[in-house]
Amino acid sequence: LPGEATPENMQIVIDETNRLTTLVNDMLEVSRYQNGMQKLNITHFNLTNVIRTTIERYAKLREKDGYTIKFESDRDVFVNADEQRILQVVYNLIGNAVNYAGDDKTVIIRQTVENGEVLLEVIDHGIGIPEDQLPMVWERYYKVNDFHKRANIGTGLGLSIVKHGALLHGAKVSVESEEGRGTKISMQFPRICQK
Repeated sequence: LPGEATPENMQIVIDETNRLTTLVNDMLEVSRYQNGMQKLNITHFNLTNVIRTTIERYAKLREKDGYTIKFESDRDVFVNADEQRILQVVYNLIGNAVNYAGDDKTVIIRQTVENGEVLLEVIDHGIGIPEDQLPMVWERYYKVNDFHKRANIGTGLGLSIVKHGALLHGAKVSVESEEGRGTKISMQFPRICQK
């Protein structure tokens, strides 16, 4: 049709294609985890650099929509793990926090080391999660029942992927939240390697 192939309409097509691709990939990923088909490719790598790289992926979002992603770390940490799986876990953690960041549009990623373990915390100051719904955040397709500006972005599979990816590495995941004040999701690796 005349005028149909405008840059705006083409961008909508691209965005929707990307959204569907993400949905299919996430569904396949969860299915592989649940069927025990997800195999790990263990290598020695810099976890801190993986976090930095993931934050860089959100650079355009920060510039375009005014989001601030702060990274707090006092050292580089090296781990023996599957780098691609961990990158995916970190990406989903940050993406979830950005979706629910709240009016201040701020996400804090904190990496600390204590007693030979590395703790990764991702914090937002958004709508929070009702206490009775906290156990459900790891389930497939769970989303907070709120029509927050960015809450409907994503597939609802991100935290399920986080949980399965963490457990596959022997890591612990937990969530703390208060309605109206925000959420903190933590991932604790049992063993780390210093360079």
